[in-house]
Amino acid sequence: MFEGDKEKYKKFLKNLENALAEADIQKRIREIAADAKGLGAIDAVEADKQNEHDFEKKQKIKKSFDEQVQRIAELQEENNKQAASINALKRAKEQQEHENSKLAEQVKNQAWELAKKNEELRSVAAAAGKLEQDYEKINAANAKLQSDLNAWQKEFAEPVKFYQLYMRLPAAVRENFANVIADESVIAFILSGSDIDNICSFWDSMKRNYYQMQAERDTLLQILEYLLSVCNIYQGEQVFALIKDEEGKYFDDDLHMRSENCSRYTGAIERVLLPGIWNNRLARANRKALVEYGA
Repeated sequence: MFEGDKEKYKKFLKNLENALAEADIQKRIREIAADAKGLGAIDAVEADKQNEHDFEKKQKIKKSFDEQVQRIAELQEENNKQAASINALKRAKEQQEHENSKLAEQVKNQAWELAKKNEELRSVAAAAGKLEQDYEKINAANAKLQSDLNAWQKEFAEPVKFYQLYMRLPAAVRENFANVIADESVIAFILSGSDIDNICSFWDSMKRNYYQMQAERDTLLQILEYLLSVCNIYQGEQVFALIKDEEGKYFDDDLHMRSENCSRYTGAIERVLLPGIWNNRLARANRKALVEYGA
């Protein structure tokens, strides 16, 4: 490889020495070099000089190597420090990741709670909407009830008026009509008092007790006339009317009935004590008017 070319061989050794600075390695290199072809051409003087030069170079290489070793040691120490710092950072990162995981779990739980609250709010809002609709329906129903009540009050104002008028009569007076007029309610009063047979019985009781009920006559006459008007409503036409404006007319046996005060059989009517009940449909009196007449 290096036969007859000492410079090329020396260059090889130099490069090898630079790469490998350990003393035992240098020694082994030289042993190998002593056996190589072309080494015999090198004279002893040159070999000695070369050895001195190589020794100095070796020292320089060793010094450089030692410096490199020192530098490597320093770098290793620095590397260890950085490794420790990296490990600390890694542990901090792991701790942070753990904290982040916990925070993520908390955020997830809070998001779930928020979703739950939102669902509850939607439910409450829906319930509130339904309540508002129900409230509007109730208001509408109340308005209708109030309207119906107003209509009812308007319609029943007169029935209530006459019912109360009847109920203000003394109990002893009302007892005379107990079998004819029901007085436990307005409805019962109207239903019983609007039947023509009951009205005629009411008239009969008034005639029987006429002289005993002097203070209550006007009230009873108002009630009698009202009950006839209600009866006509049920009939759908003006079937019944009172025979009351008879003063000055001559006594008519088809229309009039003499009172106990009449001393004569006939005459001009002076006063109607109790109006009669005329039936327009049958053209006759259901009850004749109780009258008085003079000479």
